[in-house]
Amino acid sequence: MKKYVPLLLATLMSLGLSTAYADESSDESVSASYEAEIAKLNQKLSELKKNTGDKWHVDSYIGSEQERDHDKDWHLAVGSIATSPYIGAFIYQDNSAWLYDLQFLKTYVDRNHAYNRTRFQFGVTRSFPFKLADKDAGFKLRLGYRNDNWHYGPKVSATALTRTAEERHEYWVKPSFSYKYSDNLSFLASFSFRFLDRRLDYAQQNKPNVSKSDWGHINEHFAGGTYRFNAKNALTLYYLNINEKFVNTLYNKEHFLWAMYNYKFDNGFRVIPYTRFSLKHAKQSFRNSDNIQTVFREKNRSRYGFQSIYPFTRQTSLFTDFYYRPEKMWEKGVRKRNQFIFMALELRHNF
Repeated sequence: MKKYVPLLLATLMSLGLSTAYADESSDESVSASYEAEIAKLNQKLSELKKNTGDKWHVDSYIGSEQERDHDKDWHLAVGSIATSPYIGAFIYQDNSAWLYDLQFLKTYVDRNHAYNRTRFQFGVTRSFPFKLADKDAGFKLRLGYRNDNWHYGPKVSATALTRTAEERHEYWVKPSFSYKYSDNLSFLASFSFRFLDRRLDYAQQNKPNVSKSDWGHINEHFAGGTYRFNAKNALTLYYLNINEKFVNTLYNKEHFLWAMYNYKFDNGFRVIPYTRFSLKHAKQSFRNSDNIQTVFREKNRSRYGFQSIYPFTRQTSLFTDFYYRPEKMWEKGVRKRNQFIFMALELRHNF
């Protein structure tokens, strides 16, 4: 602002001098001179803004997830609690169509100190807004990379190969389409293609270690819409399809109805109960080191959850997520059950 003060003073002084020695007939010329000087000042302000550039923003977050597996009687097995602290950020610039993101995560398993997992990922998203039938619409494309490393521990079998480590290089392609039909109704379709370059390490007692590399994929696609009843209430419904193929590990197919209800209080606090309701049993084929099916199961993996976002200030908020998944599985005609709980706590801050 200091840069503009001399310019503004000079403008006012020139206008003051011109009006001091002018008679009433010169009012029109003074007005024209004033408008011209204001136009010049606005032009310099515009040029300065272009030279300065738009402001960068960082939406940062730090949090922790916990996964807990129980049997049908709510007994915890050894190594059934996995805790994953993580940190990440979204980076973007005012009036830019580009968004950058990155995350680092580490997982610890209770009573299994030999277990070690690390994860790092980053991505970039490009937005392409457009009009469709005079309505706001958009296309987004996200490209990303994730590296995952697992080390499972020293226990190996004397009769079969036991997996001791795994590394994944994941390459993501995620296009999405949005369409705003009205202020109340909008639609979204999102497609996620994750290509996995995996290396699996195996060991067997008194035998040389074995490593195998294969490609796999995870496809997660959903489509549906959101209806906003008013400024406080909204309902979202999606159809979600998941298809996973991990050679020497697992083939999995699932179909869900994904429903979310969003309520916003006057103070900005938001609560979001949700469910992923299984439309049909998941079909899971578990594979050994030679990609031979060892177990085939059908599963009902419906989940029932609750999210919330509490804003402390305009820049800082607390996010929570909790869901319960009462898993039912059928193997060779026998039904089994187990209970799964997921919890997350995350602090968010915008710089």
